[in-house]
Amino acid sequence: MSHIMTTPRPARRAPGNVPVLERAGPVRVPAGGGEDRRLLPDPPPSRRRNVPKPFLLLGPGLVLTPLLFITPLLNRAAWFFTSLAHELGHSAVAWLFGCPSVPVIQLDGHAFAVSEPQVLLVALGVWACLALAAWQVRHHRCRCIFLVSATLAYPAFAFTGVRDLLHLLAGHLGELTISGIFFARALSRGFTRSRVEQGLYCLLAWYLLVENILLCILLMVSPAGRAWYRGDEALGPANDYARVADLLPWCSLEAVAAVMFAVALAVVPVILVVRKMSRFTRSWR
Repeated sequence: MSHIMTTPRPARRAPGNVPVLERAGPVRVPAGGGEDRRLLPDPPPSRRRNVPKPFLLLGPGLVLTPLLFITPLLNRAAWFFTSLAHELGHSAVAWLFGCPSVPVIQLDGHAFAVSEPQVLLVALGVWACLALAAWQVRHHRCRCIFLVSATLAYPAFAFTGVRDLLHLLAGHLGELTISGIFFARALSRGFTRSRVEQGLYCLLAWYLLVENILLCILLMVSPAGRAWYRGDEALGPANDYARVADLLPWCSLEAVAAVMFAVALAVVPVILVVRKMSRFTRSWR
């Protein structure tokens, strides 16, 4: 019969005659005396996951983004994805303010959102849902503060001319929102933790962001670009930024592009800051 006791293991010497101390381990000692020097194996040391830095994760996607612009087939697929994000942004904000809307994307290269006038009953229902959601999360401080603020501010947005302004901006803001979400998923290795999924998130996020930045630069610095963007208004409604400039008499198309340019540049820094503050926000829930 034997029992277990712990004794220090002798130090061994590494090359160069430098002693190396080893962690003590259990030694089996027979009941009648005398040590059994057969040691039980030590558990393997825990390995901390080495998380790459953000620029190592996002950099390859930025390098490969030009392929989506110069390759016809990839550019066509990227246009379809961008149009989907754009029109979903319009439709989501329209429904948020009580205006039924459906996104339409045609294979001939046209995309638009069909929106109806505001239905008061739908808008009141959305307002009531915001208030109910705030009540449901009342024990989560951060979420409750956000939803209560949204509930209080809802009438000022839904029942005034601000609704039309936000609806026009929602297309490009939808693209930038999807871009930010995809950046966040790329930094967190996606849902499957695979490099392929991470790379696709990163590539599409950069495409959405770079396309918006290039459009804003074109509208800010090029008169010909602004003329092209406005197009022939007799053939149909102008593009979103031009309609925003027309809606605000004191604001020019260049000013609208400058504001959206600043918003686009803020996407990546905001995502990085939010990731850094995630522990703080969790403590507020």
